[in-house]
Amino acid sequence: MDKQQWIDGVFEETDTDYTIAGMNILYKEETKYLKKGVKLLCDKLHPSSVLEFGFGKGWTATEFQEQGIKRHVILEPNKENYQMALDWKDSYDADIEILNIFSWEFETDEKFDLVYDDRLEVISEERHEKQMKKILPIKQWCSGNAQQSDSRKISDYPIFFEIDGINYVQSLAKYGAYKKWQL
Repeated sequence: MDKQQWIDGVFEETDTDYTIAGMNILYKEETKYLKKGVKLLCDKLHPSSVLEFGFGKGWTATEFQEQGIKRHVILEPNKENYQMALDWKDSYDADIEILNIFSWEFETDEKFDLVYDDRLEVISEERHEKQMKKILPIKQWCSGNAQQSDSRKISDYPIFFEIDGINYVQSLAKYGAYKKWQL
């Protein structure tokens, strides 16, 4: 898929998931554990500012707001999801900025308490990583979305939880600070 196909791709709902340009971005069953992972991150770090990559259905963005985030920047390159995010933003009084760009296009000197990477990068992981090295300080708290697992090697500071008898882990790491097993 090229960049323009992703930007212009239609957001659609199926019986089991949500897609952009026919590519899965979220499974409906993920809502419980994605939101729980964000709550646990907030319980641990108490962030007041979050940089979030990807909006999707807004499940994690909503949970961040419910946890009292004061400054929230969301990068969403898909036009339809971007518009959904702008509509969602109207429900909150926090300082929320929604940008219709890819992660590698984001320029800032602002420092965030947490960087939450919930994107499905189908275009350029290499460009994303290069830009993150440029804008994120070493040891910046960063996280991906929660996932089903019991692996202790999923991140530096894993947060484990269970829902309905299934084990999950919320990843948490300090950007650029690696443990021996990660090298």
